[in-house]
Amino acid sequence: MKNNEEQKKVRKPLKDLTLLDRFLFDTAMSDPEISRNILSIIFDDREIPPIHFSAAEQTQEPYFDSRAVRLDVLAIDEEGTVYDAEAQKENKGKRFLLRRSRLYQSSIDVNLLQPGDWDFGKMNDVYVIFIAPFDLFGQDKYMYTFQMTCKEVPGLPLNDGAVRIFLNTHGKNDDEVSPELVEFLHYAEKPEQYRKSLQNPRVKKLAEQMDMLKSNQKVGVKYMRLWEELADARLDGMEEAQIASIRNLMKKTGWSAEKAMDMLDIPKENWNRYLKLMEK
Repeated sequence: MKNNEEQKKVRKPLKDLTLLDRFLFDTAMSDPEISRNILSIIFDDREIPPIHFSAAEQTQEPYFDSRAVRLDVLAIDEEGTVYDAEAQKENKGKRFLLRRSRLYQSSIDVNLLQPGDWDFGKMNDVYVIFIAPFDLFGQDKYMYTFQMTCKEVPGLPLNDGAVRIFLNTHGKNDDEVSPELVEFLHYAEKPEQYRKSLQNPRVKKLAEQMDMLKSNQKVGVKYMRLWEELADARLDGMEEAQIASIRNLMKKTGWSAEKAMDMLDIPKENWNRYLKLMEK
C-alpha cells in the first residue's frame, strides 16, 4: 500500500490541468469575468449579462431528511438567470448522469424562493450544464439541449424556465454549431494541442485567462492544499478497507491481527496505527 507521501507524488501539476479537470473548471467559473466569457461562448446566440455572483462548490441544503446536493458552480447574471456548470470527466453511464442532472435541477429550484413565498412566477430561469469528453447520447453532437415539450402536441414547449445542456468535446456536427463552440470544446479537453491554433477572440481570451490562473500563486497554493486533503482522504479510505479485510481474515482463520496484516502485505510501519484504529 502506498503511504501518504507516495500518493502526493502523483499529483498532476497545475500547469497540466485542463478545463475538464474539476479544480481548474471550478476556479475558472468562480471568477465572474471568466464564467461570463465561458457562458457567452456556450450561448452564442444571446448576450450574457454581467455575472454578479459566481461561486464554486455550493451545497444546497435539503428539506427534512433528504440528501444535500453539492453543486460544482453556481453563477447568477444581472437578470437573475442561474447557471450550474460542471466538468464531467468520467463517464458514469447515461442513467446516472441524466438523473444526476435532474437532481441538480430540483435542488436549485427548491432554493429559489424564500420560505413562505408562494409566488412561483418569481422563480429564476435555470440552466444546468455538463461538459464532458464523451458522447452521452451517441448522436455525434457537440451540444444537446433539453427542454420539456408536450407529447401530444409536438413542438409545444412547456417554457417553465428549466434547461439542461450536455456538451460533448467529441462532436462531429461542426456545420450545425458555432465555430467558437467547437474551438472551445477542443481547447477545453486538449489545450496544449489547440492553444496555438485558436482563432476566435473569446476562446483566445479564455486561453489567456487560463494561463493567468495557472500562474497565480494563490491558485497554486489552493490546488496543493486541496490535493493534499484529497490524498489524506484517500489514505483514510484505504485504511478503512484494509482494517475491514484484517478483521474478516481474523474471523475466518483465527489468526492474530499481526498475522493477518502480514498476509495482506501491509507495511510493518503501519501496524501500530492499524492496531490502535482497530481498538477504537
